[in-house]
Amino acid sequence: MKKSIFSKWCDQLWLYLVYFMAVAMTCVLLWNWNSWEMAQKLVCMLAIVVPMHIFEENTFPAGFYFMNNLGFGSKEPMVYPQNRCTNMITNLGAEIVLILLTINITKIPESAVALVVFFGIGETVNHTRSGIKMYFRYRENGKKTIYGPGLLTSWCIMIPMSALGIKWLIEHSATAWQIAGGVGIFLGIAVFLILLPFAVSIRLKSKEYAFYDKGYFEKYEG
Repeated sequence: MKKSIFSKWCDQLWLYLVYFMAVAMTCVLLWNWNSWEMAQKLVCMLAIVVPMHIFEENTFPAGFYFMNNLGFGSKEPMVYPQNRCTNMITNLGAEIVLILLTINITKIPESAVALVVFFGIGETVNHTRSGIKMYFRYRENGKKTIYGPGLLTSWCIMIPMSALGIKWLIEHSATAWQIAGGVGIFLGIAVFLILLPFAVSIRLKSKEYAFYDKGYFEKYEG
């Protein structure tokens, strides 16, 4: 079956764009390192780390989508709720939000840093919980750790950034309303870029945007 142009875009092409964005944001961060405040550096760093996280989830070792769909109770975990289309919407959309925040951070620095904090904690909790579930699913097949794609970048990069963000918020006496603003942005990403696309995917169960392999988990499925 011949794939549409959009299906091809949702396959690998959008990933190349996201990885290019990470390189570009790294250059921007280094160029402005001496002139930017820590808040702007933190948000820009998150815009660099998210593509690294996406790489771990989708390129190597890949397979986060399979783990995630099992966590949602999907009967066809290669098909829904996370598929190649929702995957593109979620990840590319989040990267664009972070780039826009980096550019406009002077308007809401405390809320932007709060987003960094909650983003890192949320990702780490989600990946740890999912990893524990996959350990119990595959331990009789030889799985010895709770690792799942995305766990490494969550624990090793995002959590330290969250800790630095908490320190910055305390030092700058961030108010509850400012922190709530960061929570609002975080929830907006979750609702509009994850849950709503998932709701459509669950309804359609389209095999056109199904994933091709289980990545890291292939070796445990045999």
